[in-house]
Amino acid sequence: MKKLLVILLLALVMGVIGFALGRYYSPPEDTAPPTGTEPAEGKEVLYKMPLGSLTFQVLQPTRILHIVIDLDVFFSEAAAYEQLGNTGGRARLRDSTITTVSDMAEAMLWVRKGEEDKIDKVALAQQIVLKLHNSYPAVKSAQINQFMVSNKPR
Repeated sequence: MKKLLVILLLALVMGVIGFALGRYYSPPEDTAPPTGTEPAEGKEVLYKMPLGSLTFQVLQPTRILHIVIDLDVFFSEAAAYEQLGNTGGRARLRDSTITTVSDMAEAMLWVRKGEEDKIDKVALAQQIVLKLHNSYPAVKSAQINQFMVSNKPR
């Protein structure tokens, strides 16, 4: 009987201590959320979808270029982001991006040897977005995280 009384008393004391600490550690209800969590007025919210690394081989008359691009695409609409966020939608977007970038890479025949590192990544990302925007109107921006080019003589 004494054991049962001690156990009940201990449970009651721990409950009171837990309630008091919960009230002490919880934030007050009337405080505003920290700054920076809500977007500023007039600023558009973009949803990021990483597409991963894309590798291309471009055959030129005197050399072979191997291009590796790590790309992120940004959407302006949450509905389009959720629709393309599943496996099938992401695969379709990635295939469209591969087609777009490979067409652009084939058109890079004018890039001379040694000038590959001087390619403007921001302008290249904008060109990718312009071509993807025809098929996916919610695509607003892209970011190239990695851009590597290697040459091999043919």
